Amino acid sequence: MPQLPPVRRQPTAPLRAVLACSATLVACSSAHYRADADADVAETLATATQQTLGGREQWVLRPELQRKDAAPPPAEQPLPAEPVAPPPRTVDLPQSLSLAVRQNRTFLAQREALYRAGLSMALTRFQFGPQFAATVNYLWPRSDGGGQSHRAGATLSGSQILPTGGTVSVSTGLDAEWLRDHGGPDDELFGGSAGVTLTQPLLRGAGHAISHEPLTQAERQLAYAIRDFELFRQDFTIEVAQSFFALRSQQQTLANEERNLARAEFDRRQAEALLQVGRKAEAEVFLARRREIEARDQLIDASAAFDRAVDEFKILLGLPTEAPLELAEVEPVYEPVRFEVRSAIAAALHNRLDLITQRQALEDTERSLHIAENDLLPDLNLVANYGRTGSGDRLGDAAPDRWSSSVGVEFVLPLQRLPQRNAYRSSLIALEQARRELQLREDQLELEIRNAMRQLHSIEERITLQEDQIVHERRAARVTRIRFEGGAGSNRDLLEAEQALIDAENALIRLKVDHFVARLRLLRDMGVFFVDDEGMWR
Repeated sequence: MPQLPPVRRQPTAPLRAVLACSATLVACSSAHYRADADADVAETLATATQQTLGGREQWVLRPELQRKDAAPPPAEQPLPAEPVAPPPRTVDLPQSLSLAVRQNRTFLAQREALYRAGLSMALTRFQFGPQFAATVNYLWPRSDGGGQSHRAGATLSGSQILPTGGTVSVSTGLDAEWLRDHGGPDDELFGGSAGVTLTQPLLRGAGHAISHEPLTQAERQLAYAIRDFELFRQDFTIEVAQSFFALRSQQQTLANEERNLARAEFDRRQAEALLQVGRKAEAEVFLARRREIEARDQLIDASAAFDRAVDEFKILLGLPTEAPLELAEVEPVYEPVRFEVRSAIAAALHNRLDLITQRQALEDTERSLHIAENDLLPDLNLVANYGRTGSGDRLGDAAPDRWSSSVGVEFVLPLQRLPQRNAYRSSLIALEQARRELQLREDQLELEIRNAMRQLHSIEERITLQEDQIVHERRAARVTRIRFEGGAGSNRDLLEAEQALIDAENALIRLKVDHFVARLRLLRDMGVFFVDDEGMWR
């Protein structure tokens, strides 16, 4: 059986070129792609955020905080080498908000979700831009009873969606084959091609609004994601502020309970001393001891609740629960609301982010109806192409020198349009539903603003009543103590008077916190609650 002659190693240069291109592509590190994605998404989000949030009216708000200590927070010191407990960190509300927006897990997850929405928008925008593809191949085909050959080829193509809904594509390629038959001479074949093709819908699918709907919807979805994140930031800021001042309220309540216990201990010692000199009955001493036990029990409950609230607040800030933390002496400013109801409703209808999103969702439904109407049309496409080819046994003969072209129209008869008909009818129903939902949302928003105003005015009236009640209870407690010390009053009367004063003071603290938070929520509902990058409102 004759032996096949060895195959010549002529096409080693194309093989080296293929290997070199592959090595170059592999050398592109993932760090480059990450940096490129970050830069692309940052530019996309910055532009979209300015377009999405830049049209709202800016309101100048008065400062909401009143600080007792204006000293700057202590600088963080590095931990010493030996295991000693670090000094407690003292934070006020701005520092708490700054920590929360940097370390809260939920906040970070929401920000990453917005980043992923930016990635999706960047991908959609890329898909509507020029698309390029390049291929390099090298083959060693063999067959039973046939010769051996080497084939190499390279193609480059590009395409672009046109504003009219059409698509234009260009391509070029070069291929070569080295063939060796059994005992025959070596053959070399080269070929080249270049061409351009245009496909343009004339009825169904024609026009920028139809063909670029995915890009339009992607831009809308990014705008919706930005508004959702902004609303989340506003709610998150209010949540942190509410937790901070609720913790301050519990801290002041705890201080009141400590003072209450100190007075109860003093009253018990005083009652025991008066019993020794015969000025008090033993029942009065019993009541004083019972009041001390009740005050101590209330202090234990308040202390446990405060410690739990501190741990929950640490988790909200993204801090470990074992980290020492103290609150600065910051109190919410009590500022009665003086907004006119109609102007508040008008501001909400103009600035409310979720209402803007719902209005644009109605526009999305209207576009969907337009697309469904276009989908009922028959397919009529214009197809045109022009190309050049060339081939020969020399590389110079591969230059495209023979041309060919064609122009045609393709028409598809609309014999079955049941899916398109149902989609069109469904779009009509969806449009009517979206209009009714928008009207309902506007009415509900007006009701929410009115109820929020009523709630704030109700809290303000209760604060006024509670302040008067505290004055009355403080006077009653003072008179009762004077009578008790003069021997005219009972220990029970003193106990009830001082407990009523403690309850009234604690209730006033809670009412002021409720008013502060309700006022922030009203500004948020009106769409005039603007939060900066550190989580603080302006």
